[in-house]
Formats: sequence, C-alpha cells, structure tokens
Amino acid sequence: MTPIRRAVLGALSLLVAGPAAAEYPDWQALGEIEVIEVVTRDADGDLRETKVWFVLLDGEPYLRTSRSRWLDNLRRDPDLTLRIEGREYEARVEELAGDEIVERVDRASAEKYGWQERLLHVFRVRTPDILKITPRPTSSPMPDRG
Repeated sequence: MTPIRRAVLGALSLLVAGPAAAEYPDWQALGEIEVIEVVTRDADGDLRETKVWFVLLDGEPYLRTSRSRWLDNLRRDPDLTLRIEGREYEARVEELAGDEIVERVDRASAEKYGWQERLLHVFRVRTPDILKITPRPTSSPMPDRG
C-alpha cells in the first residue's frame, strides 16, 4: 500500500469511526462514584445497558449480581463497555467463585453503600455472582500486506 493511500484510508477511518473509548479507568480516582453503567450485548444482538454498584478491593473493581440477563451476556462474551461520568471504557470481566470473595465484596459494599446495602442484603435469596473488571486485552495489529 502506498503511503498516500495509507494516509487517506487512515483519515477516512477516523471520520467514520465515531468517538473512541477512553483508556482503562483510573479506579482510584473513580472509587467514590456510586453507580456505573455496564453495556453488554444480548443473545439477539441488542445492547443491554444496566446501572450497577461497584466496589474496590485492593484497588481493583468488582461487580456483584444474581441471575441477571447482563450476567448471562457476560458469560457468553466477557467483553463489555463501561460508562462512567459520560466516558466509555472498554473492559472485560472475570467471574470469581468462592465464599471468601463474596464476603469481601459484601463487606466493601456495606462500607460504601451503608443502609442501602444492608436493606438489599436482607432480601438476598442466593449467593451472588462476583465479577472482577479487568482491562480488555489488546489485539495485535494486522500486518501490512500491501
């Protein structure tokens, strides 16, 4: 591919692409935010936008849910978009199991959300599912063959 053609195609891709997602969040700066939005894709391809609470454990973000459609979506495809204070971030989740992580997330949530968390905990009928938010792996650029 000639340098001029590469430049023209690069410029066109910027015009067509729309707004780019921000880098992975600085969770320490965002830790006091109460609600973030998780964007996943349903099995039929529709976007699902869900407002959720999150907590930080050792500076790492965690989500908690139980039998939700967005959890089903993330089990199919762990990549998601996070919307936080008007910015979008690309991320991935890892589902974690075990009583210890549930207890740690519950304690952190009780500290952060206070009486609201305690009220929700009263109505909990099953052990929640815990998701750790991680950076989305970057893909290697395609080699130039032209």
